[in-house]
Parts: sequence; structure tokens; C-alpha cells
Amino acid sequence: MTHALTLPALAADGDRVPFHADPLLAAIERHSEAWAVVQVARPGADSERADDEMRAALLALLGTACATRAGAFCLIQHLRWWLTEEAPNAGAHGDVRVIAQAREADLSKFLGVERIERRPLVLPSGRMLAPVAERSPLLARTGSVLVTAGEALSAIIIVAGGAFLTGFASLL
Repeated sequence: MTHALTLPALAADGDRVPFHADPLLAAIERHSEAWAVVQVARPGADSERADDEMRAALLALLGTACATRAGAFCLIQHLRWWLTEEAPNAGAHGDVRVIAQAREADLSKFLGVERIERRPLVLPSGRMLAPVAERSPLLARTGSVLVTAGEALSAIIIVAGGAFLTGFASLL
């Protein structure tokens, strides 16, 4: 999947492409408007037509290449918003949702703006600083034994190391 649209160099501004020249911004605007129409559409024929228009706008959005870095950032922001808003209706969108997730992840990786995910921090001793940590079933059974052995080994190393350093320091 290509992320950059090659445009001819503009004589007035050198190699820079003006922000408004990015066709992606128009595609984002079209999709936003179509999504808003779906939200207020009456059930029936109006709703089906609005759904079809939104799906066409989304497919056009996903197929539009970015001409500017700012356009790519706008697309990431828009896709994250849409994926969050449409999370309850994930089954209705099918493969299009998966494509949108892949495009957002790909652009995020390309631009270095990874999605921030809060993961639980588990210390080497096994104690958690966050309320939840996913553990494998094997570690769930043997976890307490490993944690106890690890803490005992850590304590022995700290005490023995401290005693050695104290004894060494007293010789000088």
C-alpha cells in the first residue's frame, strides 16, 4: 500500500506541496459528512441509502493516497475517531473495518506515532503496579513458586552483596 501521492513540484514553493492540495482532506470531509447523515437518517430507505453513501465514502477514503505528511496525520486521527465511534457496530462493517484498522496501524508505524496503550507494569518480583496483568495458564499455576524463589534469590544477592561491599570498604 502506498502512502505518498506523487504530485508535480510546484514552481512557487519548490518541492513543498501546499496543505490544501492533499486530496485526502476532501475524502476525510466527505466521509465525516456521510457518517453524520447516517446518524440522523430515518429508518428505511433513507437509512439504507445513507449507509451505502457512507460505505462508498469510507472505501474512497481508504483508497486515497496521502500527498502530505499533515494529511497522513489527519487520516490517522480520523480513522482512530471512526474506529472508536463505530466499535459497537464492528460486525456491520466487516472487512472494511479491518482494512481501516490496518491502514491506521500502517500509517502510525510509518510516521512513528504509535497508538499509546496503557499496559500493566509487572516488576521482576512479580508484583503489579497496575490492576490487571495477563498471565499465561502455566505461569498462573507455577507463578507463586517462581515469585517466591525469585524474591528469595534477590534477597540473598542483596544481603551477600551488601556484606561483601561493607567488608571490602572496611579494609580500605
